[in-house]
Amino acid sequence: MNRIAVYSREEELAPFLDCNRATIYEKQEDTWKPIKTAIFPSIKGTTIKELREATEKAALFAEDARAVICKEMTGIPFTVFNKKGYGIFCTEKADEMTFEGVIDDMEEGNEKRRMREEMLLNPGPIETSTPGIYYLNLMELQKEYPDISSKKALVTFLSDTPFLELQLICAHIPPWLLMDSSYEKKIRSQDGVEHITVTRKHC
Repeated sequence: MNRIAVYSREEELAPFLDCNRATIYEKQEDTWKPIKTAIFPSIKGTTIKELREATEKAALFAEDARAVICKEMTGIPFTVFNKKGYGIFCTEKADEMTFEGVIDDMEEGNEKRRMREEMLLNPGPIETSTPGIYYLNLMELQKEYPDISSKKALVTFLSDTPFLELQLICAHIPPWLLMDSSYEKKIRSQDGVEHITVTRKHC
């Protein structure tokens, strides 16, 4: 269920330490609606322990929301919410467009995390949420497994797997793949990293 907790002061977004209100919004059909509001004292604390305890109490009001929104959150409050598994978003507005953006960002992050975990369990390209499109961050894979060569990671996949597109990230395109005329390669370089889209050539 898509729920977001908005922390504010008198219904205006504010830095977390100034907030005294938590409102949970839930997506019902195509509209975000406030379903619960809690009022609490602004966070006080002259010591780290006191600040953490006050934040823990305020964090209870987020309940089962997927994410929290406020104008600013740093330090101990950020750590407390982060450890509880909430997505943390600092914004200037809390409207439907913001809520939709938050959910999209979280789902994209979950998809990347899933692919990374699967890639490390089964070193090689992983199918994305789009059937036929695969992804491999070769740099990340070789950082975890330095003994895995580009050929070891890719050759079996290329020969045995029917795919529409392989999205490959690496420091440089493997020479053997560059020379292989069986595949189309579109290469885009950015910040010293090459993003390569590999597709089969059609006769």
